[in-house]
This record gives sequence, C-alpha cells and structure tokens, in this order.
Amino acid sequence: MEKFTFDPKTLRYQKIKPTGHKRLVRSLWFSLVVAALTITFLHYNDQVIRSPGLNRLMAEQEQIAYQISLMNREIEQYHDLLGGIEYNDDHIYRVYFEEDPIPPTLRKAGIGGSTRYQELKNLKHGDLVATTFMNLEQISRKLVVQSRSFDHVIDLARHKEQIMAARPAIQPVSINDLIRFGSAFGMRLHPILKVYRPHNGIDLTTTRGTPIFATADGKVIQASYTTGGYGNKILIDHGYGYRTLYGHCNKMLVKKGQHVKRGEVIGRVGNTGLSTRSHLHYEVHVNGRPVNPIYYYANDLSAEEYDKMITLLSKADPSFDIN
Repeated sequence: MEKFTFDPKTLRYQKIKPTGHKRLVRSLWFSLVVAALTITFLHYNDQVIRSPGLNRLMAEQEQIAYQISLMNREIEQYHDLLGGIEYNDDHIYRVYFEEDPIPPTLRKAGIGGSTRYQELKNLKHGDLVATTFMNLEQISRKLVVQSRSFDHVIDLARHKEQIMAARPAIQPVSINDLIRFGSAFGMRLHPILKVYRPHNGIDLTTTRGTPIFATADGKVIQASYTTGGYGNKILIDHGYGYRTLYGHCNKMLVKKGQHVKRGEVIGRVGNTGLSTRSHLHYEVHVNGRPVNPIYYYANDLSAEEYDKMITLLSKADPSFDIN
C-alpha cells in the first residue's frame, strides 16, 4: 500500500519512498509471518488432519510394540524354565557327583543395571525396546553359565567309573577288628588344652598291628613320620578332589609315589605321635575340605555291622589323641 505526505512548500502530496532499512524490516516480518503460518499448518495437519500414509505408519508402530510386549512375556517364561533347569543342576546333577552348586553371584554374572540402552529411552516405545534388549542379554548370559555347567557334568558322567574308584567307599579298618570309636568328627573338647576345637577325622580303636586298608584307588603322596601329632602318617590323593589321611600307624607298607587300589593293605595300626593307645586316625577331604568319614564307608557295612558301628559311636571316647 502506497503512502503520501503533504508538502506545504509545493502545496502537493508527495509519495513516501521507504528506506532500505524499512524495506528489510518489512521483508523480515513478512517471512516470519509466513513461517509461523506454515508451522501452524503442518502441526495441525500432523495432529488433526493426518495423512493416510502417516496413520498407516503409526498403526504399524503400535502393532510392532504389541508384538514386542508379547515377546517379553515369552522371555519371562524362558527365564522361569531356565530357573528350573538351574535348580535341578545345583540340587540333583551336581549333588550326584558331589560337586558344589554354582554360586548365585556367578549365575548372575554381569547382570544388573546397564546404561548401554539409555539412549533408546528417548524414542517412542524406547522403554519397551530397552527392556527387551536387557532381558535378552540376561537370559543369554545365564545360558552360557548353564551350558558350561552341563559340559562339566557330562564330563563327570563320562568318567563316572574313574570317579567312583576314586571315592573313599570302604572301611579303613574292618568293623570286626574295631573295639571302639575315639573322637568322632566335629567339635570336641581338646583332651590336653581343654578347649573346644574341630576334629577333622574319626579315631578307630583296635589292636596294634591291625591292617589298614586304602579306601579308594589313588597315589600315595606322603608316607613318613610327621610332627604335629599324627606320627607315622599316610596321605593318599585319589583324584577328583578326594584325599584320605591315616595317622598313628605302627608300620607303613607303602611309599611316596606308589599307586594303590581300594582294599589294599597300606599299613598297620599303631600308637605313634601324640596318642594314648593304639588306634587309627582317619580323615577324608573333598576339594580341600575335611568331611565326616562315616558318610564314606557306612554303605560298606551290613545291617548288623551298621548297628555295631552305631553302638560304638554312642560310646565314643574323645581322649585318644590331639588330632
């Protein structure tokens, strides 16, 4: 629109010519108004007058999100199934082969809060996608741990015959030669120091010279007189984590490095070391830990012999030695 101004000198109206600055300002304002109207139209078109293509795309996104939700439910079911497999592994398969269960910290190794998928949460349905990725990562890591455990159990099964031969399974001295039990396995009142201390084996009282039997196949790793109370001591490594110890021997009939078979006579009962009378101090160790030897030869007894052992145990005398 043109503008005019009255000139009193010429008594005429003259056209006002805008300066370059004003023309620039007008142009900018015009551009801003056009841009604002364009943005308003696009927003309105997106939110209210969506195109068929956009509506179809959004519907497909919602369908994909629904399918991912269903997949997450299936993953949770797989977690439950895997939990049952892990329980059987720890409480049946590994127990059968006398293996410790896998610690929960190892089964869940690397599972926890992760920031690797944090950027996904800024997207539409980002939380759902991030949760799916984390669930898949968790179950894949747990499957790796379980697979390795099964590999170990399968290896144990393949070598079951050797493992059973290495497992202490008979009496170190015959129940028929046994007079009484001394100290049983566990805590006891120390016969000299008069304080309670753990007793890592059992004391089997019998006459001097009674045969001592290797309770499983193995290799003699020590057969010598030792200080500390055991006297003449025989130590056998049976493999697969098993070791047995025979203390206070009168005679040792094997040497270090010698291989022995279950039931082979390896020594004679005696009274060497810190001991008050002839008896055998017998220990069983599994994976470096002492365990109650009674559990490793009671199956070798008949019903009558088992009753005799229980009777002798009830009359155990803890005053034989300090080991």
